[in-house]
Amino acid sequence: MAGQRRISGGLVAAAAGLGIVAPLVLAGSASAHTNKTQITCEKVTVDLTAYNSKSGNTVTLVIGADKVLDKVAFGKSFHQEFTVPAHTADVTATLTVQTDEDKEGKKGWSFTKQLTAHECPVPSTSPSTSVSPSSSTSGTPTASTTPSQSTSGTPSSTPSVSATGPVPSASPSGPQLASTGGGGNAGVLAATGVGVIAIGGGVMFLVRRRPSRRH
Repeated sequence: MAGQRRISGGLVAAAAGLGIVAPLVLAGSASAHTNKTQITCEKVTVDLTAYNSKSGNTVTLVIGADKVLDKVAFGKSFHQEFTVPAHTADVTATLTVQTDEDKEGKKGWSFTKQLTAHECPVPSTSPSTSVSPSSSTSGTPTASTTPSQSTSGTPSSTPSVSATGPVPSASPSGPQLASTGGGGNAGVLAATGVGVIAIGGGVMFLVRRRPSRRH
């Protein structure tokens, strides 16, 4: 009887021990195989942790139409970032994880998850009002709108009045008499000569008429 009681007590103790350990083991399994994959408009971050390195684990990632990972094997964890191509509409990324510990995906360790990268916000191009120019003119060069009055080194636009050639003479353009040094006596001499010729002509006329009268 005493032996049976000891066996029964041992079984009860073992059962109690299993009742305590089993939840802990299940809890540890449930908290393992963590997926913290994230996506933004610019990149996809794949973050897989607490997987069993002794089992076969693979990861596949497709961003838009590009397959950037194709059943890549990993151990306890996998962490890598991938750039999302420039886009003007939403882009879908598909992540597929397979592990031998959960081939059918009943435990959630093997899964396929889709993420969406939305269009990145466009930065504002409105001009800032805080950069208005100062009204002070100190230290600012002033652009002069009045042309310089200095004529140094600049050709004058007014034609020169002074003539550089010979000045035309105001005397008649006919042939000029040679200068005899008589000055104003030339006219008197000419008149005297004419008078002498006239007197001589008269004398000759009278001399010729006298013989004719004698006949």
